[in-house]
Amino acid sequence: MSESDKEKQKIYYPLPELAENARIKSMDQYREMWKKSVENPREFWAEEAKMVDWFEPYKEVWTGSTPEDFVGKWFVGGKLNVCYNCVDRWVEKGYGDAKSLIWMGEDDTLKEFTFSELKDAVSKTANALKSLGIKKGDRVCLWLPMVSELAITMLACARIGAIHSIVFGGFSAESVKDRIDDSQCKVLVVADQVMRAGRPRPMKDNLKGIIETCPSIEHVAVVKVTGDENVYKYEKDVDFTALVAEQSTECPCEPMDAEDPLFILYTSGTTGKPKGVVHTTAGYLVYGMSTNKYVWDYSCLIDLKGDTVEGRDVWYCTADIGWITGHTQIIYSPLALGAKTVMYEGVPTWPHKGRFWEICEKLGVTHFYTAPTAIRALMKYGEEPVNKFDLSKLKMLGTVGEVCNWPEWKWYWEVVGKGTTGEKPVGRPIVDSYWQTETGSYMMVNLGAITPMKPGSCTFPFFGINPVLLDEDGNKVTKSMTQAYFAYDMPWPGLMRTVWGDHERFVKTYLTKFPGHYFTGDYAQIDDDGYYFILGRSDDVIKVSGHRLGSAEVEAAINSHEAVAESAVCPYPHPVKGSTIFAYVTLMTGVEPTEELKKEIQKHVRTTAGPAVYPEIIMFSDALPKTRSGKIMRRVLKAIATQSDIGNTMTLANPEVVQHLIDERKKLGEIKF
Repeated sequence: MSESDKEKQKIYYPLPELAENARIKSMDQYREMWKKSVENPREFWAEEAKMVDWFEPYKEVWTGSTPEDFVGKWFVGGKLNVCYNCVDRWVEKGYGDAKSLIWMGEDDTLKEFTFSELKDAVSKTANALKSLGIKKGDRVCLWLPMVSELAITMLACARIGAIHSIVFGGFSAESVKDRIDDSQCKVLVVADQVMRAGRPRPMKDNLKGIIETCPSIEHVAVVKVTGDENVYKYEKDVDFTALVAEQSTECPCEPMDAEDPLFILYTSGTTGKPKGVVHTTAGYLVYGMSTNKYVWDYSCLIDLKGDTVEGRDVWYCTADIGWITGHTQIIYSPLALGAKTVMYEGVPTWPHKGRFWEICEKLGVTHFYTAPTAIRALMKYGEEPVNKFDLSKLKMLGTVGEVCNWPEWKWYWEVVGKGTTGEKPVGRPIVDSYWQTETGSYMMVNLGAITPMKPGSCTFPFFGINPVLLDEDGNKVTKSMTQAYFAYDMPWPGLMRTVWGDHERFVKTYLTKFPGHYFTGDYAQIDDDGYYFILGRSDDVIKVSGHRLGSAEVEAAINSHEAVAESAVCPYPHPVKGSTIFAYVTLMTGVEPTEELKKEIQKHVRTTAGPAVYPEIIMFSDALPKTRSGKIMRRVLKAIATQSDIGNTMTLANPEVVQHLIDERKKLGEIKF
């Protein structure tokens, strides 16, 4: 076994001092709590629901009965308001002067909202929406960059009971139209322009000829980011910035039923019509608060951990609010716990490659949460951009969105976290979280302060979560390191309730394949120690000579080569094997692509992962086509490899990459075996 493999297979431990003030102080305590949470979920979630301030108490925790009614209803009869729990209650409890949302712009502008200031800003925005005719139950579409108005407007919608549908700022206008039409939004809130890498880029201009075809839209509320007067104008336009400015700061919170929808969030739509995932008010809030409280242990107002109110930790999630990570991990869960949460406008590599670390130093960040995609992008530039900044206040690191493979995990642990590499490595924990838009918050995750880590593993289930591995016939798979379908055999409060306007699609997509279970659509496996490893989407399986290979497994082997920054694989037809592996490989900065390097990578994979994982075809690429959430668009890669119809690429974050890959594929010519 190579030294690298030995390092990869070690167990890594969090700094021991983190457990001293943790809410859960040992793995034995975790296991005891988890057992109780799955054996008596009603009792467990009733206790967790005490974190919420209710206008009226609920009558029943959960009405479902697995498998007859898998999802059921949660906190039935309870009345509450999410915005009240995120903002108003902290003011009423005497913490109005405590910092809440910290927003930083590309140009270093800093807005540090106290809870009182946030309450006033949200109330004025809520009144502006009401003046446009928005009331409880109406849908409002938000198409904004990462400006503070995005956070404020989503809270304003929650305040008055409107259902927000946030569309990632980088999506096309056609994508906005699809979402508006599906949920019949009455108002679109949009920015005039967006600042990106120091330059204003068009946003509202992209709506020309498209917004006119959305019959449900009554007003287009324009947020002035740059104030450019030459931006496209529409007869339904409202200067939303000016309208908000003239409003009162008095706006009562609308009492909401526990099961009332809080928001709709559409999946990226890489296949078929986008699904409008519906999350409800109470269940989503309770579950998100619970996950953040136990997993990260950051000090916050919910229990006044820390010496003083302003001695609280600083939480920085780098996600975009246009995705579920931003909803749950930047706004709703941290604010409801009374945390200080950071929101950044720009990209991680501008104006320099150390931007993330500069923000951590400047704002005193203690808990940092990002995606493996971002880590891979930054590790290409080496250690210098990290080492320039003081990261001594960091207590925990985290990853979200995809599997964090060994190369990026190791770099994150050693370079950012300054973790040790001895016989028993100790350092700042890396919280590896597995969850989905549909699940509301973490499902599989390590408790940062106490859980021993295995690189690439999302470790163990969160409270109230009972994962199962199933074969094609729905039988439980218990054999160690056997690839199986990944599902859950009991519900939890944060689970989505339906697909907007299409409940049948919800049932068919998630609840039908394995009755009595929620099916994630992923493959996973478990090792002898009970650690879970996610292997990728079940529709990303490559079958080579009868071997079923998850894409994540193959890519991890390729990525472990020191010259590789990132890779993606897809099946390619083979006359004997049925399919073989076609690999797209992005190299580290400064590494030249050569035929010799291709052979070296192939040899490396064969040696480290076995002949079944051998990538028979390698094509070097400068970048990979990805959705706005950072997920690789495998459908497009497969089409390019087989030189077939690529289809719709409007949801790509980097559509220009596609033509480059097509040109490179042509150079390969006919592939013979």
